[in-house]
Amino acid sequence: MYDWELDDDALKAWVRLRQASDAMDRVLETGLGKHDATLAQIDVLSILSASKSPLTPGEIAGYTFRQQHSASAQLSRMQRAGLVKKTRSKKDQRVVKIRMQSKGGELLKETKEAGMGRAQSLLRSSLSAQEIKQLDALLKKVRDQALKELGIKAEPLPAVIQFPADWSK
Repeated sequence: MYDWELDDDALKAWVRLRQASDAMDRVLETGLGKHDATLAQIDVLSILSASKSPLTPGEIAGYTFRQQHSASAQLSRMQRAGLVKKTRSKKDQRVVKIRMQSKGGELLKETKEAGMGRAQSLLRSSLSAQEIKQLDALLKKVRDQALKELGIKAEPLPAVIQFPADWSK
């Protein structure tokens, strides 16, 4: 890994943002790999565990910021692994709802520390509480501007998604 020193501060910050994100993903994937899990799977299982009702592949794609075809392919792999179950609506066969299976719940529980816990630990060991809040605010600004350019607005999670108070602990 090279430490890029570029003349353009915006480009340098972008490179560091990508490097930090990629490095954190690799650390988390390493921990999750011991459980034969991926970040994408944990993202989906986390959303499903926080949902008060089954979700459609389109809803999951929106919550995980993925294209619908990518989310659908991910969900098919997760169903083959026994982590989730796809069920077609009896009223409208075109509607598919996704439920987390007990195996998915067990995997999420097993990987909590290797996933979210490790991410929190990395940030807390690198930054003060104030710096974490500052970083969050800055990243939110960048994210919102990028979404604006894509014609997308970041919305609060709907009431059907309720993360428990101890979810991030």
